Amino acid sequence: MEKIVSAAVMFLSAFLLPGYLIAGQPPVCLQPDNSSTVESMIEQCGIPEQEVLARLVYAEGISTGYADEPTVYEAIAWGVMNRVRLSEACPSKHVIYGRGIRGVAFKKGQFNPAVSRKSQFSREFLCPSNPAQWRMAEQAARKALAGEGNPFIQTPWEKKYGLSLVVGFYYPQSVQAKSPFAPWEKSKALKFIGDVRIGGEVLPAHKIRFYRLTSPPVDIMTTCPKDEQKPAP
Repeated sequence: MEKIVSAAVMFLSAFLLPGYLIAGQPPVCLQPDNSSTVESMIEQCGIPEQEVLARLVYAEGISTGYADEPTVYEAIAWGVMNRVRLSEACPSKHVIYGRGIRGVAFKKGQFNPAVSRKSQFSREFLCPSNPAQWRMAEQAARKALAGEGNPFIQTPWEKKYGLSLVVGFYYPQSVQAKSPFAPWEKSKALKFIGDVRIGGEVLPAHKIRFYRLTSPPVDIMTTCPKDEQKPAP
């Protein structure tokens, strides 16, 4: 009898404990009090970075207005991880993008649709409720974390270092968008790249607008290009 009770407790814990992900199932719903920020709730509950990424991709994907399209979630996941990896390789980007998945996700002013308490979509970040959309976000997060087949690695510099400079993205159809164009549209530091191909499908720019840094960072922390870092046979 004790073994049966223990098994039941373990089973229920899988659904009740923060940070315990069941593949394909939305994670535990977090309920912050009025004084808590989204970031502080994530920290207090010990949510692992993989889940932070999936929650971010889920909420941001819903905010685009195209919540039922897998390519939207995957494109956002790659965009987030582009920032994470570029920051890891280039100290000059630490201040701009933050460090690690959590640092990037909660960098002030960057992912407001998902993590600002003033945004209606922060509720989606804290309490993902749609299983189908969560599965798309979780799968996209896993793929971007693995790092193979980044669709944004296109330029010679990107191919040389295995990093993408596509770090800006804007959701023109979001209810929070004030213009069909990003505030940085005319910036000399970023260049709009047009439609993108994700997993063999074209993601048109009217759904998400992506931007590439016009100048690669000069402080990349690597001793040799990616194709020279492979161990000798």
